[in-house]
Amino acid sequence: MNMKTQKNDLIMSCIVTLIFTVVVIIGLCFHETWYDEAQAYLIARDASLHDIMFYLTHYEGHPPLWHLMLKVAHLLGLPYPLALKSVQFICYEAVLIMIEFFSPFRRPAKIIIPMSFFILYQYGVTSRPYILLLFATLAAAAAYRDRKKKPVRYTLALILMCLCHSYGIALAGGIVVADMVGEAIRQRSVVKCIRDIFKSRKLLVCYIILLIIAVLTIADIMPYSDTFGTTVVNRRNHSVFALFLQCWFFIPAEALITSFSSEVISMQMEVNPFQDMFGAAVVSVIVWALLTRICYRRKMIAEMIIPYFCISVLLTSYSYPHHFGTFLMYLLFILWTASDIEPIKLSEFTEPLKKAGISEKLSKRVAVIGVTAFAAVNLYWDGFSFYREITGAYDASAGLADWIKENGLEGRKIMTAWLNDDTHMYSASAMASEAYFEKNIYYNIYNDKSYISHIIAGQKENEEYEDMIRSTGAPEFIVCDAPRETINICMIGGFDEKFIAEAYYGKAGRIFKDKEEMCDVWVYCTKDTYKELYGKDYVVPSYKEG
Repeated sequence: MNMKTQKNDLIMSCIVTLIFTVVVIIGLCFHETWYDEAQAYLIARDASLHDIMFYLTHYEGHPPLWHLMLKVAHLLGLPYPLALKSVQFICYEAVLIMIEFFSPFRRPAKIIIPMSFFILYQYGVTSRPYILLLFATLAAAAAYRDRKKKPVRYTLALILMCLCHSYGIALAGGIVVADMVGEAIRQRSVVKCIRDIFKSRKLLVCYIILLIIAVLTIADIMPYSDTFGTTVVNRRNHSVFALFLQCWFFIPAEALITSFSSEVISMQMEVNPFQDMFGAAVVSVIVWALLTRICYRRKMIAEMIIPYFCISVLLTSYSYPHHFGTFLMYLLFILWTASDIEPIKLSEFTEPLKKAGISEKLSKRVAVIGVTAFAAVNLYWDGFSFYREITGAYDASAGLADWIKENGLEGRKIMTAWLNDDTHMYSASAMASEAYFEKNIYYNIYNDKSYISHIIAGQKENEEYEDMIRSTGAPEFIVCDAPRETINICMIGGFDEKFIAEAYYGKAGRIFKDKEEMCDVWVYCTKDTYKELYGKDYVVPSYKEG
């Protein structure tokens, strides 16, 4: 690449980085943080360092690094949600810089990759540790080529992957195992491969340290028997084998170009129509065929199969659609490391078409159409998501918190609804609103915490909780995700009061690709409390015909 080309590429990288940075900042400014984001912040703000690092990890399901980063932001004096969004933005910028300035991809790819829904919106705007995991994956890809000469930098990236998420542990482990297996296959000798590792003492020491940290991290996040997430894992509408097949023939398409899954339903529970599954399978087969061609040419089939096999084991156990972006992380790692061996060219995809009798011109058109389709679909998802962020509320918690503050209700007797079968799980919007206050404002929260413990309440705990509700008497306000929840609460508490007055209603929609799942919140009270609050009688809404 000559100096002029390098200069032009650098200028284009700066322009692309600036554009996507501005877009994400706009999204962050309009984004209303929801339960998952607030839960992480509340743990960082209110839990002790010991609990963050060694106790709550067993209930949260991922290492404490993300919580520790949020804690630093809080200790620096940043208010919520600025603390949360600042950490998110820094991680996103690191990812964008890695792609634009350090990746071996060609210029069109550097423009198209950041358009991905999972990078630009799902992991760029909504705050979760996946954006940090993506950065760690890209850092590992950047260091992979020189892993034997400079093993420390490479190992540090793998360690960071392990400290980000359980998926990071699986991916990092798969990468190391695939590296060893791939070398053994290429050398046609397992003994020689092992001997080479022992010859490179620095790499061997690094791998040992990585293994120790991975094992300790697994022990730190291994769920306890009373973890709420374990009950979700045990709920399945599919066999383990069927779920494993979905990891290979459904998730790749969903991560790149199709939109069949619902964000609020786990893959283990969701049942999709046959035509959706078939369509996703066709796209996934095409993706695997192209990836196999790239990797076979570069003699890295083991490096292609083993890492995703490790990820798919975890995805089979527990996965929601926002986890599908892990396939994109894996894909970028494979494409990056493959490009380091030999730059990926368009001809690699058009040659099979030419051999099938299709002209070179038409072959190129087919390849361009495929790339254009990916860009167009993801831009559509991005556009829909950002439009809904700007025009509507992603979550109702911010509006609920504002309403409570405007009416000076912080010291009033406010109750949040809970799940019928678990009195330790509360209204998502109610718990998310906690982050806007200095302390817990709901009197019925387990152990008076500002965050949900994710400890399963057994029959005994449920009975003790119900006794507490009865003994404390009726609340002044009930916050719930659905009006019918107040009926169950009144029955359990034995309240004679009629909680029929709608004191507040917050409308919101959870966005995922081109879908929006409603997640509204209601606050109910008695007619007397309503009159005290608003200075007028509550009128039950009526519905007229015609």
